[in-house]
Amino acid sequence: MKNRIVQCVGAVIGAVALSLGSATTAVAVESSPAVEHCAVEAAQLGSTEELAEPVCFGTTDGLNAFLEKVGAGNAARGVTANVLLGTVYKDANGTGASLAFYGSSGCAEVTFGFSTLTAGWDNSISSARGSNGCWLTLYTATNYGGSKLNCTPYCSSIGGWNDNVKSLVFRPAGTFG
Repeated sequence: MKNRIVQCVGAVIGAVALSLGSATTAVAVESSPAVEHCAVEAAQLGSTEELAEPVCFGTTDGLNAFLEKVGAGNAARGVTANVLLGTVYKDANGTGASLAFYGSSGCAEVTFGFSTLTAGWDNSISSARGSNGCWLTLYTATNYGGSKLNCTPYCSSIGGWNDNVKSLVFRPAGTFG
């Protein structure tokens, strides 16, 4: 009788362990969503052009291949059809999901703006970087309102603006918003 009780208890413990293992695995899978890396073409500030929707990829390699295809490389490497203006990130230190902005020229004497960030990017930025001679100004309200923070050219973290950015401007290096 004692052996039978020990066997039953052992079977129950084994079943509980198996079910907990499955639950733990299911939770782990659900808690690690895919990180997206996106790119969007920017229009000059004040332009009446309709803003394009971002194009997204599951890897930075996919994003980099797309940026190279549209010619949004490093302006210092030679003539390009488009120029990378900068990138915003959902996590601090330039990590996590990213949204790269590219335009028809660098920021020399040209300013590019997004009065309202695309869905999924408003209120989710934690770090930002300007590229190719662009500095970046982040705003806590749409239409370039509210508090602002200048990234000259990189903000590894954005303090009180974290997850509160609603609009942004890329401007020539040396100019502040």
